Order: sequence, then C-alpha cells, then structure tokens
Amino acid sequence: MGTLPLLSKTKRFSASEGIWGALIGIVVFGSVWGLIEATLGGFLHLIHFTPVFRGAIMAGIGMSIMATFVASYRRPEMVFGLGIIAALFKPLSALIYFKPVFAPFVVNPASAILLEALAFSLVASLLYKGFESSFRTRIAVGVSAGYLGIILYAVLASALGLGNWPAMALTEKITTTLTNGTGLAIIGTGLLLLGYLAGTQLRPRLLQLRTMKPGLFYVGAAASTIFCWAVAALAFASGL
Repeated sequence: MGTLPLLSKTKRFSASEGIWGALIGIVVFGSVWGLIEATLGGFLHLIHFTPVFRGAIMAGIGMSIMATFVASYRRPEMVFGLGIIAALFKPLSALIYFKPVFAPFVVNPASAILLEALAFSLVASLLYKGFESSFRTRIAVGVSAGYLGIILYAVLASALGLGNWPAMALTEKITTTLTNGTGLAIIGTGLLLLGYLAGTQLRPRLLQLRTMKPGLFYVGAAASTIFCWAVAALAFASGL
C-alpha cells in the first residue's frame, strides 16, 4: 500500500513537469516563429514578393514549427500558445516605429497567425492519434488546417473590415479563399511533414537535456528566446 501514494505522486510530478516543459517549448518555438515572420516575412514583403505565395510560404513555415512542437512535446491542444507568442512580435514593430499597436499592419498579420494556430490546434487535437502513427493523417491535418485557417481569416477579415475583404463580392471571397487555401494546403503540408520529422528527432534530445542537465535546458531556452526577440527588434528597426 505504501508504494501506491508514491507512484501517484510520481505520475503527478511527471505530468506537471511535462506541462511545464511544454510551456517553455511554447515560448521558444513561438519566438522562433515570430523571428521568422519578422525577418523572412519582412524581406519578402520588402521585395514585393507575390502576396499569395508569400502568405503560403510564411503560413507553411508556421505550420512546420507547430508540427515540430507537437512531435516534440505531444501537446497538440497547446499549439495555440505558439500563435500567441508569434503574434506578439507584430506589436513590437509598432512600438519601435511609435505607431498604434492596433494599426492594420499589426492587426492583419497577427490575426492571420492566431487563426492559423487555432486551426492547426483544432485539427491536430482531433486527429492526434492518427497524426502520430499515420503519414496519411499528417497530410490530412496539413490540408485541413490550411483550408480552415484561411476560411477563419476570411470570415474574421470580412466581419472586422480587415484588408480588402469587406469590399469583395461573395464569389471573389470564395475564389480568393480557395486560391490561398490551396497554396497553403500544398506548401504547408510539405513543410508540416518536414517539421514533424524534425520534431521526432528533437524530442529525445530535449528529454535527455531536461532530465540530465536541467540548468542548461532552462538557460538555453531563455537565451534562445531573448535572441529571437532581439534579432526581431533589429530587423524591424532596419526597415523589414
């Protein structure tokens, strides 16, 4: 009987430790996502890269990072947190340029990031068992999350008056949604598969580091996060 409370405590400790590790992962992976949005996203916008492909590429990279997180921490229900962290990089640019944090250049991309994360979290949570074991299910998650993210953004943008969506006719909205969704479904699914593969390789290393060298794990996580925010601030200050 004496071992049962001990086992129960150990399970509770392991569960809480797993959640704490996942929370740290959310901050780190979300910061990496935000950094890529600030640098590569800013660069593609600066050179006037085709908007449809730019959106598909950046959203696909976000999908890849979320897949890496899910494979590393096995917490699909917490993926939305990555979107919150990544979206917070957008107000940083407004603060650097002394602009309102609710300006369109902040709200539009931040909303897209949040809805992309929400869509991925919902689909990945619903199909999580198959996501781990089935290649086809991972493809289904990528395609479904890609289309759902675009649909959610189209609805929100139309309702709140973001971008050109309120001025579009219904047929134009449907055509734009299908076009953008198809691009994201194709590019995002390919990057998702790569991200999932990276996460499966990263997971044992993270577990080993957190178990054997917890101090290094926490210092590394803090340093990585600070690095992402500092570089993003420099990127915004340089005009990206």
